[in-house]
Amino acid sequence: MKTTPFQRLLLALMLLIAAQASAQNKYYFPKATALDSHVPTPEQFLGYAIGSYYTRHEQVVAYFRELARVSDRVHVQTIGKTYEQREQIIVTITSPANYNRLEQIRQEHLSQVDPAKPALTTNSPLIIDLGYGVHGNETSSTEASLLAGYYLAASQDAEVQRWLSEAVIFIDPSLNPDGRDRAANWHNQYHSFPPVADALDKEHVEGWPMGRTNHYFTDLNRDWLNLVQVESRNRVEFFHKWYPNVQIDFHEQGTNATYYFEPTPTRHYSPIIPSFLYEEGITLARYNAKALDDIGSFYFTKEGYDNLSPIYGSTYPKFYGAVAATYEQASSRGILQESSNGPVSFAFTIRNHLTTSFSTIRGAVAEKTNLFKVQKDFFKYALAQGQKSTTKTYVFGDSKDVNLTQQFLSVLLQHRIKVYELTGNVTQQGKTFERGSAYVVPAAQPNYLIVHSIFEENILQDSVYYDNTGWSIIHAYGLKYAKIATPVAAGNQVTALNLPKGEVEGGRSAYAYVVDYSDYNASKALYELLLKNILVKTAFKTFTANTMVGKRSYGYGSLVIPVAAQTISPDSLYRTLQQVAADTHLNVLPVASGFSTEGVDLGSSNIRAVRKPEVAMAFGQGTMASEAGQIWFLLNQQLNMPVAKLDLTSFLRASLKRYTTIVLPGGNYTAWDNATVEKIRAWVNDGGILITFQTATAWAIQQGLVKEKLVESDIAVRGGNAAAPAPANPVNAPATPEQNAGSINLPGPVPSGIAPTRPAHKVRLNYAQQEDTEGARHINGAIFQSDLDVSHPIAFGVTSRTLYINKNGPTILVPSVNKYATVAQYTAKPFVNGYSSKANIGKVANSAAIIANAVGSGEVILFADDPTYRGYWLGTSRLFLNAIFFGNMVGGANSQ
Repeated sequence: MKTTPFQRLLLALMLLIAAQASAQNKYYFPKATALDSHVPTPEQFLGYAIGSYYTRHEQVVAYFRELARVSDRVHVQTIGKTYEQREQIIVTITSPANYNRLEQIRQEHLSQVDPAKPALTTNSPLIIDLGYGVHGNETSSTEASLLAGYYLAASQDAEVQRWLSEAVIFIDPSLNPDGRDRAANWHNQYHSFPPVADALDKEHVEGWPMGRTNHYFTDLNRDWLNLVQVESRNRVEFFHKWYPNVQIDFHEQGTNATYYFEPTPTRHYSPIIPSFLYEEGITLARYNAKALDDIGSFYFTKEGYDNLSPIYGSTYPKFYGAVAATYEQASSRGILQESSNGPVSFAFTIRNHLTTSFSTIRGAVAEKTNLFKVQKDFFKYALAQGQKSTTKTYVFGDSKDVNLTQQFLSVLLQHRIKVYELTGNVTQQGKTFERGSAYVVPAAQPNYLIVHSIFEENILQDSVYYDNTGWSIIHAYGLKYAKIATPVAAGNQVTALNLPKGEVEGGRSAYAYVVDYSDYNASKALYELLLKNILVKTAFKTFTANTMVGKRSYGYGSLVIPVAAQTISPDSLYRTLQQVAADTHLNVLPVASGFSTEGVDLGSSNIRAVRKPEVAMAFGQGTMASEAGQIWFLLNQQLNMPVAKLDLTSFLRASLKRYTTIVLPGGNYTAWDNATVEKIRAWVNDGGILITFQTATAWAIQQGLVKEKLVESDIAVRGGNAAAPAPANPVNAPATPEQNAGSINLPGPVPSGIAPTRPAHKVRLNYAQQEDTEGARHINGAIFQSDLDVSHPIAFGVTSRTLYINKNGPTILVPSVNKYATVAQYTAKPFVNGYSSKANIGKVANSAAIIANAVGSGEVILFADDPTYRGYWLGTSRLFLNAIFFGNMVGGANSQ
């Protein structure tokens, strides 16, 4: 039979495609094995070879759904959606026999958490969780997940059959879908044909904010304990349904590195995790070493990465008895890039992650009996540690701040911590906890190690950390709590939140309504009322009112809503207040008279009208993406407030008159010329409120926008709290943990008072001491204590003078000459939690944490640190919200 030229060409193309597919299979799957032809390869489904393009998230989801359609080994479930409405999926891969009794397997596995029950036997399947791409621009891992899913679905190899029989394998192919697509779009957009390996080519240098983080620029690999972001909450909920025996977090690092897998240095082990869990991790690591040896890939272990905090995806599972680890591949950040180790191709990076994916499964199945025993022994150990703890009970809760109490309770329940009702009022350490609004957490429980992480102080001794060293959430929330050395009578176990209904309690008023401002949601209620054009006043003095439900005392910041002065009818006002009360879970109380039994009357000039804020913030290149994202998140998610995000280049041409408030997150503002600085100065003088964080605070002082002073300091910038991004992978830059943690170099001149490049004195030290010596210059997210002026408008609603602050940067403020302007000042002995050298503690001691000072008709409010840190520092973020609402009302109270 004759063939036409077209048919011959088509046949040749088909043979070429088949040959290319075969070549790719041999590269990624060097072991000869039969593959089911009914299962499409990623290349057949996507139309391109893995490693030649960046696969977008919806394509990833579509391919796994196709595998689930054609293979009875593969199943896909949706566990939630991101802020940009991308699906979060989990792929379950196991034998059909296991899947048919999956719920039974799950229930059996949950018995591991109970120390009283025996460990599982070899008859039970192992649970393995492989998580890819929590940092969206660490892109090789998600591509590797596609190949791993294909091979597990298609392979007829006897070893793979054993894996599927003896394990349930979960694949989370893209832990950060929004960041993933931001990175994929960048690399695909600037992909050259042929690829350009030059590290300075635009393909390899992502633009601000880069794809590392989620929609709100949050590093999801720092959110496992805090549970601020929706992706984290969805993922942790799935985790607690299974408690995997092995959980791996696949990452990338600097291009000049090789491949990293645990163990980490023993100096970075958690002081509370048992050593036998780390030892089992070393056993598993040997399987990775052999697999990488077999394909000739270089690697390193026992260096660099922290392994002590439950904020990470590679460490959080350890606090529940899993052998968990970080795997780090040197990144190509594009299709091909030069490095000190030679050209690094995208395909090569994918193959290494694929190799360790399989070696992890191989090792886990081989070590199944030990893994079951380790997890069971872990929970026995944790319970014993709780029983031996000098603190027997943690009590928390505040009847004046019910919504913050419930928000903290929610975090505990999501971590499966056992919490109980308080049966009677308790007074400890000068604090009173009331039945019905406070809760009991016993130390003696199997999840004691995560309880310890949330409530206890860790004083760390090492000087070398690349990320946050103080992570106790109770300090971050600023919530009333006590550690008690004896058991406290506990009532029923709490399994759900008890949010107040929120109502206008006592009926309509023809005169006024009052709202206590001490609840965290009071600022939310305030903005909702202002958005509805309701006149709201705030109290600069305390008072006691005869409300329609009895006498009530009201503190600084309490809200007063008059009836007569509104533009709507009394009935409409009442209905509006009912709706706002329900939305914010707050009680609004009516009053019939402005005559107070104590303190100022409601008509006093010390009760002042609040204006509706219009907020803009500096955004884009030059600002620190994480801080900008945190501000954006807080205003959106807590207040439902829109915020105008202005690129630095927009400030000169923008009309600033429409904004009451401008926020400058930490960053490098040296790109602003004198005209821009003068424009901002004039805006402040004309009544604007300028709020600055960290390095932006230093910049504002250096520009003379406010007459305050910096303490000269050699505290170093580190841990992601710098300013604008440098090139992601400069060719000659060393591969460091800081790069993976999101550290960004400060471009341009470093402001004085921030971080001199070297000590002023000359001391000769051994070269080997450099890491430890220079590490001591950093303050990496340690927790410090300050004294807060609770009468100041920036502190309205806070009832305790003790304010905990996360210090993660070099800015140190001299207390203001204006004796009323220092809102918060670090104490003489400020250090609480984490790591800080004695020298740095001494520099922070007695310095100012927050200063608010009048400038012309406006106000400049300086935060030495980041009050919105990672979205979970609610104790300080409420002060930032106060600065937005009450900043224009501060100046009149200030005097020299």
